[in-house]
Amino acid sequence: MDYRTLFSSEEWDILRAAPFNVQVLVSQADDERELDEIGPLLDILISYDGDPFVKEVFRDSLEATEETRLIKDTRDALNEVSSAVNLIKKNIETNGLGEDTLDIFCAQLLEIAEQTATADLEGLEKEEESIINLLKKKFS
Repeated sequence: MDYRTLFSSEEWDILRAAPFNVQVLVSQADDERELDEIGPLLDILISYDGDPFVKEVFRDSLEATEETRLIKDTRDALNEVSSAVNLIKKNIETNGLGEDTLDIFCAQLLEIAEQTATADLEGLEKEEESIINLLKKKFS
């Protein structure tokens, strides 16, 4: 199934930006975005092979490498992640995405956040842990 057809072009852009936005939130939490912190994101996007909707979003995320996606204000990134979650919730109710799709999507975004934080050369820092906890609250 082509899941893009369930969403407008603008909505799909929000969904496929979510993995990058989570990575931005965590990597910028300590005011320094290091190149080594993007590796876990790419690994997850490339290797994910579970829920078909999440897989399609992640594959399309890899193809969407616009520069604006990599340089983003943290408040905008958080708002877009929240919007992506709400789009999936709405779509479960109206178009029949699987009930567990949202949980899987959020779990993968948290995995990106946690792996990004541990990829930091200084290890998990207070600011990064705070962002991860904020994401967990938003996803519950």
